[in-house]
Amino acid sequence: MRLPYKGLLVLYLIVLGFGVFTPRPDLVPSGGQSLPGPSAGGFPSIGHQILYLGGTWAWIGNFLMLVPVVFLIRLCWSKLTFQTIFIITLLMTISIEFIQLYIPGRVSDVRDIALNGSGAALTLLYLNWQKTSRNRARK
Repeated sequence: MRLPYKGLLVLYLIVLGFGVFTPRPDLVPSGGQSLPGPSAGGFPSIGHQILYLGGTWAWIGNFLMLVPVVFLIRLCWSKLTFQTIFIITLLMTISIEFIQLYIPGRVSDVRDIALNGSGAALTLLYLNWQKTSRNRARK
């Protein structure tokens, strides 16, 4: 029964990897000139627009980025404690930010770690509250 959830987790991690490890060509100089990007009116596809979210949308995206991971890990391995899941997600976000240091056009930021961790923590608090309320309803 848990196999479909593991497949979804793998699929989400692949999509997440594409999103966070793709170089941003509009920030990488090419022969002294910057490549065309959103500011030059290029890359009209929706995928590119999602990759280049800025401002408030980037904050919201960083906050929500690991929420599906928390749900899917909990569905795949229900015996893991909430602390273990939080440590896994925190290590994921630290790893992502560290790897982004070496990807052209990517910027590593402590705020991203804080936002990813906050999203994961609030998701875990919600799951804990849901589990507690179900246990109370059974009594």
